[in-house]
Amino acid sequence: MIKFFRKIRQRLLSQNKFSKYLIYAIGEIVLVVIGILIALGVNNWNQEKKEHRIGDDLLVRIHRDLVKDTINFKSVIIRNNELREDLKQLLVALYDGIDNMNEVQNMSKTWDQMLDQAFSPNDNTYRSMLSSGTLGLIRNAELKEEILNLYSEYDQTKALLLSINEWMIGIASNLDSETDFIKFGSTVTDIYTTQEMFNEDDYAFLNKKDNAEFKLFVRAMSSLAFYQKVNNGYRSELIKKCNTVLKSINQEFK
Repeated sequence: MIKFFRKIRQRLLSQNKFSKYLIYAIGEIVLVVIGILIALGVNNWNQEKKEHRIGDDLLVRIHRDLVKDTINFKSVIIRNNELREDLKQLLVALYDGIDNMNEVQNMSKTWDQMLDQAFSPNDNTYRSMLSSGTLGLIRNAELKEEILNLYSEYDQTKALLLSINEWMIGIASNLDSETDFIKFGSTVTDIYTTQEMFNEDDYAFLNKKDNAEFKLFVRAMSSLAFYQKVNNGYRSELIKKCNTVLKSINQEFK
């Protein structure tokens, strides 16, 4: 093809037909420009198609993460409600009087489970999108805003629960320093190997309702109930917001 155009050029020049050559040259330039524009258009189209594919893949991953989160949040709420019933029974047993160390060990088990309230959502995809700048590949501006707002709620919830958890750690530390309740935890009881190390005197304070240590223990259990209730409240709200975003993502794919 190049040889063909070169021959035409040479023939026009040899025949001294400059005006025709000029028209031909302009036409050739136009053809080259059109070719470049077509190539750029195809390249842009391919790039846009690739970005759309990446954006859709990110939405699928966000959808998957939010489904996992809603399942996890619901599971934690159910578990907390069960633990709350255990806590009620713990207080009933406490005010009825503690008869043996097994009762105290069961109380310690409930205490440990109530303290285990870490907020760990599946936000790796979102964090990756922020660090890589791929969040902009989500074409629907309203949907993108919903996702941003949801994960902002995640961050706020994490910060609030962390603050409450630090308060709880302070109460737990105070309980551990003022009583021997820590000795009944499943992770430490095995180190007390003699009657002198581990006996009924260690939980005697639980049967003295006017004792400051008893009141401290009741206050610690009350703080657990507060922490659990707040935790459940935050997770319930997040479930609603996750479902809203999930609905929007489903609508986007429709």
